[in-house]
Amino acid sequence: MRKLVLALALVPMPLVAQDLAIPPVKMLDTSREARDQQSDHDRRIALMEGILADELSGALVSRKDIADACPRETTDCLVTALRERGAERGLFIVVQKTSTLILQAFASLVDLEGERLVTHTELSFRGDNDESWQKAAHFLAEKLAAEGSEG
Repeated sequence: MRKLVLALALVPMPLVAQDLAIPPVKMLDTSREARDQQSDHDRRIALMEGILADELSGALVSRKDIADACPRETTDCLVTALRERGAERGLFIVVQKTSTLILQAFASLVDLEGERLVTHTELSFRGDNDESWQKAAHFLAEKLAAEGSEG
């Protein structure tokens, strides 16, 4: 039995939070590009959400669940909805596309019970393609894991 307890103590644990909820990433496209890229962006957002959920041991919350719980998506409602799902922390992300090549991600990790900001990070990335979104997601997860473990 002691060996089992010792072995469990050596198993790596998630760095951010075991009970992390990740609502859908929001996308703001202010690039004024003529071509409709909604389906590409939806796919890339799902890619980013999946990477973050995997690397931060988080649970994705569906758009439908958020829409049902918080039609207006106010901060208070979102925090309450995630807390009611049993989450201790919530990861809120907005990606803004400012031009054909430049995007920014804004991520806030929130302590849902204490309703306080644990960490906020921003990053810019070049290229509106699958590869750049993947790299940004991996980098963001790494940065949040480091900052979230301090908070």
